[in-house]
Amino acid sequence: MVDSMNYDELKHIFRAYDIRGVFNKEITPQNNFRIGLAFGTFLKLEQGLKDEIVFISYDIRQTSSLLAQAFAAGVMVTGISIEFSGEPLQFGACMFTAWKREAFATAFITASHLPPEWNGVKFYYGNGVGFSEHDNLKIRDYFVEGKFLSPKWDKVGQMSVTNLKEEYKEFLKTRFSLKRKLKVVLDCGNGASCLSAPMILRGIGIEVIPIFCNVDPSFPNRSSEPNEKSMKILAKKVRSESADFGVGFDGDGDRAVIVDDRGRILLADITGLILAKFMIKESPKLNRILANVECSLALEKVLSPPAIIDRIKVGHTFLTAEAQKKADTLIGIESSGHMVFPKIYFFDDAMIIPLKLAEILSNQDQALSTLVDELPTLHKRKIAVSCPDKVKFKVISQLLSNLKSNYDNINPIDGIGIPIGNESWVLIRASNTGPKIRITVEAETESQADDLLSEFQGHLEATINEFIV
Repeated sequence: MVDSMNYDELKHIFRAYDIRGVFNKEITPQNNFRIGLAFGTFLKLEQGLKDEIVFISYDIRQTSSLLAQAFAAGVMVTGISIEFSGEPLQFGACMFTAWKREAFATAFITASHLPPEWNGVKFYYGNGVGFSEHDNLKIRDYFVEGKFLSPKWDKVGQMSVTNLKEEYKEFLKTRFSLKRKLKVVLDCGNGASCLSAPMILRGIGIEVIPIFCNVDPSFPNRSSEPNEKSMKILAKKVRSESADFGVGFDGDGDRAVIVDDRGRILLADITGLILAKFMIKESPKLNRILANVECSLALEKVLSPPAIIDRIKVGHTFLTAEAQKKADTLIGIESSGHMVFPKIYFFDDAMIIPLKLAEILSNQDQALSTLVDELPTLHKRKIAVSCPDKVKFKVISQLLSNLKSNYDNINPIDGIGIPIGNESWVLIRASNTGPKIRITVEAETESQADDLLSEFQGHLEATINEFIV
């Protein structure tokens, strides 16, 4: 049969960190079968896979089971035998299974925090490190070109069904303990965290007040993206229940947002700072804090010294990869909400965040809000400015050239980083996942933050206009 599809038109679904698209538009069972062919071919030809385990799982989305089976079939056609979860898993349970089974690679069918009609795939190596942009684009090239391995009938792969979701729950229960009982409001957003999070939190002695903890792939109650808007119901419930804190997960459970006892929604870097402040006392030899360039300067103000604040590029792949390389890493913090706790494992399982926070709070009498209020008050602003994919990196390059005449200490590690005095900074970087450029600023006062955002938004928009007029 002749395949008349122009797969070059689907290049855009292969992003820096994963594959994403709308079901029955870009993401179809046929295309997922082809992605499986490309993935299997990549593993054998580019990564030297022989007889090692490849683990495949999926989240709770309506289309995930179907797409996972299509993808798995493609992988097996290339001659790779797989272990298949056979049921949806929370992200942490998927990665835990792969870790314990010593898998060579893992594929998780999910669209994370995107709306319910979306789906996709995330790829990881067995050690928990996500595939790099280079890896994902090599898979894209195999997908587009169609040059797949195709062994004879007696060499195709086989499937066995396994998952370690119960072992995952028991493992986490043994890693954390409370000295006093806490009350926590848990918002799973009807996503994959419903499958494990309530049981794990209760398993260490937490009184759980659940909201939206029944699986519903239509995400009827709130967006699967945990942010200031979608966490408002959680914040209200924390106050009305006089809870110690609240936690809300994204769609697949690799990110979590914490709400303090006063109902304030905490930025991920502030949550990470609080965790690191206490963790470094427990493990003083682990003094490296990985933090991406968007994270608050409060990390340096509070933790350094004794901690080493190691600034890295934005993206959970960089977070997991750097944590693997640097043996003295205590915690890795992404401004988007991903965190890594290397003493436990290297993948970014958001389940660890509320467990560790609960353990810390149970060992003292102070409320979470008190710990937050003790931190330096810095004000952060973020905005995303639309910019076509084909010119966004050219815009960054030109803007960098324009700004060099006025600013001496620009940091080009990930976009354009500009320190403003001792307490303020600006970061301008092209999004790796969409046609936009993000500006993040932080300053001592709200008015300073607003002024910086306005000023650099003006610089950015003027530069964009040079390319699209």
